[in-house]
Amino acid sequence: MSRGLRTTIVAIVIIAIVLVGIIGYAVTGLAYAQTRIGNADKTLNTVITHQNNLTSTFSDLISKFNSLSSGGTFDPLQERALFDQFVASETAAGVTDERDDASLASARVSLSEQRWLTVLARTNLDNEATRIDHARKALSIAKTAAAEYVQDGQFFQTYFDAQIDFEMFSTQIATADLGGANTTLSNMKTHVDKGLQLSAAIGLPPELHALMGDFETLVSDFGKLLVAAAANDDKGVINAENSVQADANKLGTYNVDSIMAKIAAYYKPMFDQIDAEMAKATA
Repeated sequence: MSRGLRTTIVAIVIIAIVLVGIIGYAVTGLAYAQTRIGNADKTLNTVITHQNNLTSTFSDLISKFNSLSSGGTFDPLQERALFDQFVASETAAGVTDERDDASLASARVSLSEQRWLTVLARTNLDNEATRIDHARKALSIAKTAAAEYVQDGQFFQTYFDAQIDFEMFSTQIATADLGGANTTLSNMKTHVDKGLQLSAAIGLPPELHALMGDFETLVSDFGKLLVAAAANDDKGVINAENSVQADANKLGTYNVDSIMAKIAAYYKPMFDQIDAEMAKATA
């Protein structure tokens, strides 16, 4: 065999080995990348399912609130129970969002592993990473909204505790149960003071802070009424009753529907942004 022929054969063998190596590299890299993308997709789909479930739960609670509001009969016990559900739901939502974000972060990291092996699939991996980034932006906003909703819900829990106290107090006054009324008034003051502090929560309009301030004035005047009644001070009772009536009239000027509409308007841009980011994540 001539030297030229041997050289040609050697060259052909080397080229064949290189081609096999390149093909093997490409196949292995693409398979590895596809596995990573598939796992990331599963994680993303799980997150989307969780968000859909949370949205469904939230919508169901809003429907119950609307149904109760349109019933015509004010029942602070039912309102309080709904806000218990609301706070529990949003607390759970925050935990779910935190866990889902951690899962997405882990999936995002996996897409960048073994970069030397996935050069040919880099575009697909980058696209998947971008989808995850959008989902994480949505979760970041959702976590903020859930945390704020918990604080808002805690305010309304306390507010309706005060309303429950008010109804009990009114019954005790009507039946001349001054001892029970004093105990209830003390509980009402505790709830109103706490509500005044919680009324500064993000997402709540300033009207609620003003309302709780006026509620405190009402509690104070109720206290004067009880003191005057216990002392058989007729003039004091009349003055306190006039003050209580004026307080009640002022509280009656607050438009609850308008307040709730302002809360909804505050959160709407956040939910719009969540929807926009999740749409990009699922595109």
